[in-house]
Amino acid sequence: DDLTRLRGYKWLLVLPLSLHHKPRGTLVVAGKGEIAAPERQALLKVLANQIAVSLDNARMYQAVESLATTDGLTGLYNRRTFQQRIEEMRERAHRQNRTLALILCDIDHFKKINDTRGHLVGDEVLRQIAKLLGETVRKVDVAARYGGEEFAILLEATEEEGARLLAERIRQETEKLHMQSEKGPFFCTLSLGVATFPGDGLTTLELIARADAALYAAKHKGRNRVVCYREISDGTARPAA
Repeated sequence: DDLTRLRGYKWLLVLPLSLHHKPRGTLVVAGKGEIAAPERQALLKVLANQIAVSLDNARMYQAVESLATTDGLTGLYNRRTFQQRIEEMRERAHRQNRTLALILCDIDHFKKINDTRGHLVGDEVLRQIAKLLGETVRKVDVAARYGGEEFAILLEATEEEGARLLAERIRQETEKLHMQSEKGPFFCTLSLGVATFPGDGLTTLELIARADAALYAAKHKGRNRVVCYREISDGTARPAA
């Protein structure tokens, strides 16, 4: 094609990679000498069949691995993968003497959304929030469904203020989402809690507990706001948004 030019070759053999009568790709073989003998061509056909099976197995393995690490509804990492990643990222932050920020966020009044508009609408809300989180965080960061209507975000090498600004941006963008249901359009909001390593907690359990305490404070203070753990630990909570 225009991107791949083969020069100096005398012959080209294109073999289909098919499995169960379905195409999986092609194997392209080129030669500079005389065209491959019939027995060599037959061997290449056998090889093509083996490649097709191997490719299918690789795709199946990738699909199974994806199911094991991601949440089926939202496509974000699941809680099990989050627990693995937070351990890895905290240890790396400790070795490199860097910070790690954790944001826990919860959809406000989610039970009411499910009860009044139905679980299918509730599922769509979860997907929309997950999509927003996935598009907002950097590739080096982690966004996960922590459980139910709660999400977790890990921000590598991020100080408290940077995490707070990102959390506030997520909160504001969530307010702009236009949700639809048979009962008409509606909006939803997020409460978010922020904690950082090592300032707020040295262990993984401490970091999660501090972020959870900040999230609880955000909901207790009226929801739809961001609270950092330091603000509740030293009594300097920010005013309501």
